[in-house]
Amino acid sequence: MSQLVDKIKVVQGLYSGSPASEQEVAVAESKLQLIFPAEYKDYLKEYGVISFYGTEWNGLKGDTWNDVVATTLEARSLYENFPKEKFILEDLHFDDMLVLADSTGKVFLWHNGLEKEIHSSIASYLEECVARKDTP
Repeated sequence: MSQLVDKIKVVQGLYSGSPASEQEVAVAESKLQLIFPAEYKDYLKEYGVISFYGTEWNGLKGDTWNDVVATTLEARSLYENFPKEKFILEDLHFDDMLVLADSTGKVFLWHNGLEKEIHSSIASYLEECVARKDTP
């Protein structure tokens, strides 16, 4: 099990969806024409999607609005400059700000074509999300 899955297990107030199968993960990668990082694949196969403390991560087997394939494909059609090699991990739901990840697991904040690396791994980004609980 990945470090990410281990960290998610201890998040209080966690809502999760249904686990995705290996085949469902492979189909999602094929539709997006990219490879998910190993820790994200583990997350999908363990939880499908998650939400906690107002944080809602995209994944598989949830609703359309938090489906990683549907949201990423929609962003690719809406934004000319959306990076084809990245997927939407989280939609922050304000000012079109998106949290993206790439196949290495690096995490980026993206806004209208401008992106900035904010974490070296999805597990590291999870720590930031968990810390939001204590933010007024």
